[in-house]
Amino acid sequence: MRITRRTSSIAPALVLGLASATLVGCSGHGRSTSEGLTLAHQRMAQIKSATQWEMANESYMAGDLDRALESVNNSLSLNPSVAKSHTLKGRILFEMGRLEESRESLLRAEIIKPGTIEAVYFLGIVHERLSQKEEALEFYKQVADLDPAEAMYAVATAELLIDLGRTEEAEAYLGDRSNVFGHNAGVQQTLGHLAMMNDKDEEAESRFRTAWTLASDEPAILEDLINAQMNIERYAEAEHNINRLLEFEGYEGRRDIHRMRSRCLLELDRTMEAREVLLELTSAKEGQTDLGSWLDLGSVSYSINDMSRLRQSAQRIIELAPERPEGYLYRALWQRKHGDSDAALTTLQTGFEKSDMPIEAYMLRGVIEHDLGMTAAAERSYQAATELDPTNEKAQLLLSLLRVQGDGVASFPVDAE
Repeated sequence: MRITRRTSSIAPALVLGLASATLVGCSGHGRSTSEGLTLAHQRMAQIKSATQWEMANESYMAGDLDRALESVNNSLSLNPSVAKSHTLKGRILFEMGRLEESRESLLRAEIIKPGTIEAVYFLGIVHERLSQKEEALEFYKQVADLDPAEAMYAVATAELLIDLGRTEEAEAYLGDRSNVFGHNAGVQQTLGHLAMMNDKDEEAESRFRTAWTLASDEPAILEDLINAQMNIERYAEAEHNINRLLEFEGYEGRRDIHRMRSRCLLELDRTMEAREVLLELTSAKEGQTDLGSWLDLGSVSYSINDMSRLRQSAQRIIELAPERPEGYLYRALWQRKHGDSDAALTTLQTGFEKSDMPIEAYMLRGVIEHDLGMTAAAERSYQAATELDPTNEKAQLLLSLLRVQGDGVASFPVDAE
């Protein structure tokens, strides 16, 4: 019985102790499990957020902006404290034209992680698009300081300084970084633009040539080089480079580039080739409203005595730009060539009423008036031409011949050209 009592007295204590231990053990394991689950959920949210970011970035790169925005918003809902997610959202919104929202997202990225290079750079782009150029300049300068080895940011700063009319500051800004960016195509191109603005055409051509050597896959640089070469009358080199430029995708249909080639061909005395280029331009659907091509075709047509094309050019120019003098001048030349001096004089009179006519129009009017026996009127026209340009030898010659010969026969001075 004694044993039985001991057993009964010990057993309850043992059971109580085991129960207490069990309760304590369960209590500690519960907290650990809860914390572990929280961390696991956080890690899972981060993984899902990163996955959504990747999807957003892929959609953005593919140009599917709506899907990109949806994915990046999903990413931010899972993990709103990631700077690169706000940056990507800012870029997407920028491409969608939602500039104010884009700025807010980019600024939030900067708050989360100050000095985020991509966010700072795109803040400059957004402010520039919003015409807040001084603010944009500060962001460009900031990102250039954050990454001094990246020429793109220095070029963006210099180009905006140029837009603001601070060309000397732009040149000095790039000059201070010449030891780092001296062999960067973008920097050389920008320095070429500065040289052109300062009428340093030879330097500009040299800069663009260097830039093209450094980046021969950039057609925009080659186009700059061509313009510089035409400015310094290196037409053979320009025409050669134009043919190279037309091989780039998207340039074969550039009408302005083809017009540049026709002008080079004219300067190289390859007139018939130039005419063929202009005929192709004006006969195309877009050519019906291409004033520049019709102006060039009119000039070429007169120089090679193509009266049919001259008449057609005059008609199109007058229709497209009745305020321009060339249409009236070309029509009057055609009318005189066909023996209708009265009509030619009437056309010129209309031109003088509607446009600021060049010296050639005064001389042509004098020639026509002389044709019609209107000697006094012809003398007045020649006198007006010499007053308009006292250095014009042809106008002086026509006036002097009229005064010496009286009723002598005169010819329009460009007939011999």
